Formats: sequence, C-alpha cells, structure tokens
Amino acid sequence: MRKKIMKVAFVAVFAAVAGYGVYMNQRTEAMSDLMLANVEALASGESDYNSKVWERYYRPEGDGYNCTKTGNETC
Repeated sequence: MRKKIMKVAFVAVFAAVAGYGVYMNQRTEAMSDLMLANVEALASGESDYNSKVWERYYRPEGDGYNCTKTGNETC
C-alpha cells in the first residue's frame, strides 16, 4: 500500500513540474506601448546623417578659419 502511495505521489509531482514547465514556455510577455515607443525612438537615432556638422568661415586675413555648428564639414 505504501509503495502505491509513493508511486502516485511521484507521478503527481512529475505531472505538476511538467505542467509548470509547459506553462512557462507558452507564456509570452507583451511590450507595453511606452516600452515599444522607447525602443523605436532609440532605433531611429537623434538626427539625420546628412545634417550639417560644422560651417567654416575663413578669416579675411587668410590665417585660418572659424567654425560654427551648422555646417556640413568637419572642423
């Protein structure tokens, strides 16, 4: 009688563990709208790659140039 109870208990524990494993594998986590918006914002970047970086203004004296952050060159 005791062996039969142990077998039934073992089968019940095994079925519970297997069922929990199946449940955990089928469960999906949906992204919230806020999280999805954040991921899209990070993926899109902060500016256009064709935007200007520096604008060079050459000095009238001919001894170099000044730069401002609105141009399309490196400075």
